[in-house]
Amino acid sequence: MTAELRPAVIYRPESAMFWLYVIALLAGILGLLVGDGGAIHETMAAHLALAPVWLAFIVFLVWLMYKFDPYRSVRRYPQALVAGSALGGTTAMVMSANGNTALGEVLARYIDPGTLSAWQAALTAPVIEEAAKALCASVILMLCFRVFNRIPQALLVGMFVGFGFDIVEDLTYATNEALNSLDSDLLGAGGNLMVRILTAIPAHWAYTGLVTVGVLVLLPTFADRSSWSWRRRVGVAVPLLAAGPFMHFIWNAPVPDILSKFAINITVFGVAVALLMRYQRRRLVALIAAARTDGRLSGVDPGLLDSLPSARGRRQLRREAGRSGGRAARKAAKYRQRAALDLLQVV
Repeated sequence: MTAELRPAVIYRPESAMFWLYVIALLAGILGLLVGDGGAIHETMAAHLALAPVWLAFIVFLVWLMYKFDPYRSVRRYPQALVAGSALGGTTAMVMSANGNTALGEVLARYIDPGTLSAWQAALTAPVIEEAAKALCASVILMLCFRVFNRIPQALLVGMFVGFGFDIVEDLTYATNEALNSLDSDLLGAGGNLMVRILTAIPAHWAYTGLVTVGVLVLLPTFADRSSWSWRRRVGVAVPLLAAGPFMHFIWNAPVPDILSKFAINITVFGVAVALLMRYQRRRLVALIAAARTDGRLSGVDPGLLDSLPSARGRRQLRREAGRSGGRAARKAAKYRQRAALDLLQVV
């Protein structure tokens, strides 16, 4: 792959956005260390003992988020996703901690203490935390605008920003439970971590993924800006910008019951993602048609190209290869499909 096909996406010292990213990241790290560094250090033995659980949880979430990129739109630039996770886990966390406290103090002037105690998390976090994560995702989108300017890329950027926020928030909650546990740091942290794992779908990674798509659609860097009317962009952006805070509100509110919370949030997320996947599929079909017309994919088997737009088509081609050539042929077909998708993304 030539250098021209892999432009710098994060380390761009000629860009003011790069320095904004650096300053925001350093400020977030400093704020996190000042606010929670001492407590995390005090309970470090428990976190180290739980390290295999933490690692399995992180690997699972990364695997799950990549499932929402079936056409491999972000695979060539993982550094942008890592940068987004870092910003979400530091800067967004610090902004949220301060913002939640400040908004809570404002609400305390108008809401009686009993009601506020029950509803504060639902009234502050969806506003403050989603805004903080959206700002961090915007920095990544603007910094990487040359290559991250389409809806599937924004979805993954947002997911990884939310993922970073998720992990650090889980760490702070586990730390607090370790300090408050009457038994041991390990039992306190471990019990809280298991609860957070069981309630991780959907969570911040899902909220922020939808919000970030809404942000991109309104940015001047959006690749389809010229073909989408202002009314269409607003019509797509507003529901997505509202979906994340709404899901967050439902989760933090004292009502309804836990099963209803899961049902509502999974429904909202599932419908939104299904519509976004339709966009991705239509774009891939258009890319394949254009590349066939100008001959850029003349070396790729037509049947393989036909299998790419749908998961069913991809599986069917691999099964047919496996029936004729065994496991090795099935793996080879999967590799060829991935290579073709990567080539299409370059095209």
